Amino acid sequence: MSTNAPRTRERSRRPRLSGLAWLIWRQNRTAFWIGLAAAAALAVYAVVQHQDVAAAAGAQHLRDCRAHADSVDCVRRLVAFQNDYQNPIRRPLQAMLLLPFLFGLFLGGPQLAQELESGTYRTVATQSVTRMRWFTAKLCVPLAMVVVISGVMAAAMTWWWHPIVETAGYRQWQSWYPFYGVGPVVVGLSALIYLLGVTLGIFLRRTVLAMGATLALGGALFAVIEWARPHLLPLHTATAQHTVTPPVPDNAWLVADGPLSPDGRHVPEAWECFAADDRGACLGSHGISGRWAEFHPVSDLWPLQWATTGICVVLAVVLVAVSAWWVRNGFSGRPRRAATVQP
Repeated sequence: MSTNAPRTRERSRRPRLSGLAWLIWRQNRTAFWIGLAAAAALAVYAVVQHQDVAAAAGAQHLRDCRAHADSVDCVRRLVAFQNDYQNPIRRPLQAMLLLPFLFGLFLGGPQLAQELESGTYRTVATQSVTRMRWFTAKLCVPLAMVVVISGVMAAAMTWWWHPIVETAGYRQWQSWYPFYGVGPVVVGLSALIYLLGVTLGIFLRRTVLAMGATLALGGALFAVIEWARPHLLPLHTATAQHTVTPPVPDNAWLVADGPLSPDGRHVPEAWECFAADDRGACLGSHGISGRWAEFHPVSDLWPLQWATTGICVVLAVVLVAVSAWWVRNGFSGRPRRAATVQP
């Protein structure tokens, strides 16, 4: 008895791409496979490194050493741990910032600009596929791959980074690295820069020009996000008298600080006192007796990550809306008028 029919039915039930999704996959499959291979390789490497770091921290009881900062032996072991594990991860964390720009430069910018520059988009009008359906597929299939690849890489880097900072402490967590190298912000920023490239490609209609504009405007957009990042969550405030250092907890992100008068008012900084022989007496003569500070504690790391990701998502939705409006109106931005029949 033949079993070809059941096997054929079984194959037909397997999920597979078809139509426009399959076509766009074929057009971008080289970039997709390279990205997936890089993400898989990074994930495997991060798992190995995580296990190595966790084993080293446990064998040397390094987490207990953080409570004994005055112990010479603990300091020596923590410094050796940082040299062996914390310093080597800096370069990968810095390189993660390039990931969103790679998506925007080589995937977003050319995505629709190539079609518009060569004129092949006109073939859509001769098919049964509407312009908006074509635009949706061209936008969403690569976007899904951007989210998958960047998500895997972000999870891998977070998995690798987490036991290191749990052992050595969250020093400089507010810096652009590791902040943009771990967590959900990697995915949000990758999707945003990709969609920026797509939008610029629609408006400029030139592949190379769109790629260059994506790099330039993407850098400017990142600078704006970085400028706004400290203000995405309410700042914690602290004041202290009889001190010349900002009253912030360990590993806090100091955003602003300044001098304080005896009655608790903010007063101007006395810069000349920094070079005075008796700094305390100099500050007292200017009516300064303490310091105030505005900061983010280390517990704000992940809320800031999600807040920054939310900003990226909102901007991405705006870019999608603008692109859809432009495509809907025939790539001209002018509303299309219905055709009228002359009598």
